[in-house]
Amino acid sequence: MTLLLRLPIAPQPNQRAAWGRFMSNFLSQAQSFFGLNILGTLITAAFGAIVGAWVASRRETKRSVIAELNTINAARALCFSICSKFINMKDQHILPLHRDYHMDREVVIGTLDAAKSGATVDPIEVPYNLQTLTPIWLPIQTLERLVFEKISIRGRGLVAAVEIISCIDALEKSINYRNELIAEFKKEPMSQRQKMERYFGLRVPGIEMVDERFASSVAALYNQIDDCIFFSRILADDLFEYGTSLRKRFAWRYRLPIPKLTRDDWTPAETKGLMPNQDRYANWLQAFRTSPTLMQRFRGWVRSVVAGGNP
Repeated sequence: MTLLLRLPIAPQPNQRAAWGRFMSNFLSQAQSFFGLNILGTLITAAFGAIVGAWVASRRETKRSVIAELNTINAARALCFSICSKFINMKDQHILPLHRDYHMDREVVIGTLDAAKSGATVDPIEVPYNLQTLTPIWLPIQTLERLVFEKISIRGRGLVAAVEIISCIDALEKSINYRNELIAEFKKEPMSQRQKMERYFGLRVPGIEMVDERFASSVAALYNQIDDCIFFSRILADDLFEYGTSLRKRFAWRYRLPIPKLTRDDWTPAETKGLMPNQDRYANWLQAFRTSPTLMQRFRGWVRSVVAGGNP
């Protein structure tokens, strides 16, 4: 049985010409049927797709910026509330405790020293401050979620948020520890002298160890409430700066319906001396100082020239 293989025959020149005329007629008929240019249609479609993607991206960016600005405002409100609670606690409890404790301790030590020198002294009536403190409830978990998950703040503000969490935990532990000391102080039977030695951390004759638990707890409360105030204020101020920069960068481009941010007013607390001294945090602040940019140096030079100073 013989198999015959039929090989394809290359089209002849006349066939190629006929095929070219057919495609030309087909394209002419398609253009007349659709009434438009196919190349122009492709260009228009591509341009429309690009514009559509740009509009969608612009709309999504605007939505995300507005959402972040609203989140920043919410986080700032939480920071201000948290810092205000710390300031009130310092004003009502911690500051009077710290001040009275050290004043009473100096009076007791002075009286005891006078008695040792042979002077006649009146009996000491020590007003022991044995009032327990209650840790304040703070929406710190909500603030954590906003700052760490929904706001793109970096640098000092982000570190301050971490410090706040640590400071709140330390303050709560110090409050509970002092409450335990108060319960122990009330429970154990002691003489008046023993109470003074225990409460004020005085040296007991014949005993090398000094019980300074009350003294250290008062110092810890005072320092930790200052830490809480300082870092919560830093976070609030840095959120304001970040939100202002974000709004300034996109407000003209997207016509954002978000009003300008206003800086928190800490004047009442500063006037009453309740804000911590920043010199205590100089090393921490030094870690986040940045060199001025070329534009900032130029602006400073312009201000000095306008003010009449030396450039």
